[in-house]
Amino acid sequence: MPRPSIAVERREEILAAFEVCALRKGLAATTLADVAQEAGLPRPLVRHFIGNRADMVTGLIERMMQRASGAIDSALKAAGEQRDEELLQIVLSKTFVDPITNRLMIQLWQQAWQDRKLQLQLEDVYRRCVEQIHDRVFSTPSQSSYELAYALAAMALGNAVFKQFNVGPGSDAAFVAVGKALTELPVNRVFKELSS
Repeated sequence: MPRPSIAVERREEILAAFEVCALRKGLAATTLADVAQEAGLPRPLVRHFIGNRADMVTGLIERMMQRASGAIDSALKAAGEQRDEELLQIVLSKTFVDPITNRLMIQLWQQAWQDRKLQLQLEDVYRRCVEQIHDRVFSTPSQSSYELAYALAAMALGNAVFKQFNVGPGSDAAFVAVGKALTELPVNRVFKELSS
């Protein structure tokens, strides 16, 4: 396998430094100078390889998405040919669980209140999360299966947030049972009742 280009390596070093600084100082307070110092690079090189601060935030978001997607893919590979309950357990308990990503996402949420571009980026992140959950859980797409994937994503995100505060069931079994019940509901009847 060929070695990654110097530009890819530098970009990754800069994003890793940005992440460290954001965790230490806070995302809003982190400057390009902070990142350059953490990365051990001159500030003009940081700008050359990553761009401005907004580009750095975009790169950080993509980095976190890749990390989350990789963790879920690893869990799916480890499970092998899993049954529905095992797949649901992976989706509900292995999504949104990285503590570093969660700390950074909270800071991104706060900044998104004042930054419409960032708000749209996070909207895209969560839309992709719902789509990935949908594609992993439902073999036949439909509007109702997408709505259920949204419900599972909301459950997974809520589970991750509550776990940060030691709130929730002692095991994921009951939580997964609720997710399984949701995916097995006579969906058309449920949506008809909700819309009437």
